[in-house]
Amino acid sequence: MHYDGMTFRPPYEARSLLLQVTRGCSHNACTFCSMYRDVNFAVSPLEEIVDDIAEAAWAYPQVRRVFLVNGDAFCLPADALLNIAEIIHEALPNVQTIGCYARIPNVAAKTDEELAALAAAGYDNINIGVESGLDDVLAFMNKGYTVEEARRQFARLHAAGLPFNVNIINAAAGPKRIAEHAAANAALVNEAQPTLIFVSPLHVDPGTPLVGLIERGAFEECTLGQYLEEEITFLEGLELDDCVFFGAHVSNPVPVTGWLPRDKQALLSALRDGMASIPREQLDAHPAKGAEGSLR
Repeated sequence: MHYDGMTFRPPYEARSLLLQVTRGCSHNACTFCSMYRDVNFAVSPLEEIVDDIAEAAWAYPQVRRVFLVNGDAFCLPADALLNIAEIIHEALPNVQTIGCYARIPNVAAKTDEELAALAAAGYDNINIGVESGLDDVLAFMNKGYTVEEARRQFARLHAAGLPFNVNIINAAAGPKRIAEHAAANAALVNEAQPTLIFVSPLHVDPGTPLVGLIERGAFEECTLGQYLEEEITFLEGLELDDCVFFGAHVSNPVPVTGWLPRDKQALLSALRDGMASIPREQLDAHPAKGAEGSLR
């Protein structure tokens, strides 16, 4: 199998076959992200992809899900993604679904008919790093789209029958806007009605523009306690039908996972109890830096 540089996947794709179809990230400019800073974006040659699928068919014939890496594989044209899906299904007949990272602009670049065709080909629960429900925070993080654009693409995915997951970065608006950010994030996610929400604190990773902004006083980082406060407020505002709440990344100070709405109160209790068990000096400190995450 071909893997160039560090390969990233969401934690919940641990059992998926990772198939490289791109190198790096086509955007690679998010203020907080260090994942692909040293990787030049490129599309994998089709011959290489075919060879990797053939190798996987020999080594893992029973695999049921494929996750396309790296970066945002959904940047590929629809016909390329459909071709890859056809090759996967022919070589690996047990595969039921195909996932990948996807950016809002890459969803927008595809027609309604193309999105429906991708859903019919098995693309399912693509992972979208929307990150925030506030336009100024999206601009600060250099995401390259607005909240309204995200809302529009979520609606198009639903209309096409293509399920999706969303990533939310709590504490990304700083300590003075915890309630505002939590409310905006909950409102956006409630409208989006994703299959899964992946929540994580804002990482301050070496080598990112975010480090310089904090050092110059242009951004104030939240403490561990403030992050947990925002996660609790965000969860309180969620009104979702049959959605996984995933807050069990290595960077989550109190790991929790459950189904909404069924487990909402249990999740809130776990977060509050976990926060109460953390010493005050730790709550008043900043979260551990450098924990790599899947926040695209």
